[in-house]
Amino acid sequence: MKGIIFTELVGFLETRYGIEFADAVITDSNLDNDGAFTSVGNYPSRDALTMVGMAAQLSGADSAQICEDYGTWLYGRFQTLFPELMARYTNADALLTHVGTHIHEEVRVLYPDAQPPHIEAASDGAQMTVKYRSHRPMSHIAYGLIRQCLASYDDPRQLRWSADSRPDSATFIISAGSQQT
Repeated sequence: MKGIIFTELVGFLETRYGIEFADAVITDSNLDNDGAFTSVGNYPSRDALTMVGMAAQLSGADSAQICEDYGTWLYGRFQTLFPELMARYTNADALLTHVGTHIHEEVRVLYPDAQPPHIEAASDGAQMTVKYRSHRPMSHIAYGLIRQCLASYDDPRQLRWSADSRPDSATFIISAGSQQT
């Protein structure tokens, strides 16, 4: 997994819970690299999962909620880190339909060894369906990213999980009448 996800995770933990908390998460996670991440490095995805698990343990929060909140926070970071890329899209539908094609292709240009999740979005006019598939169980992060994407465009539609969703494979439904969960 690309280091930017790790460096941003540490930044999220520092911002949300404080520097001492983030340091405790790294220390107590007993990572092989002692938490020395660079944004361009490659690290095992299990290290991110270990850190989230430790953050949940130390904070008492649910790990799924931490991941969703991290996804929400990460969207804002992507706006800061990649403003030219994010500015290309005028609404949430435009951005979401291009994650799997355009945005992740840009990621592969910047990081040729990257293995981003497979994202597929389609709209039938009444609702948009976003499918997340990955070899990593991080659909809660995707949910947070989509939630913040909608909020950043002042999109009033609601986001919900499809009942068949799993941590590594989820379907999200965006529609006007559904309840956000």
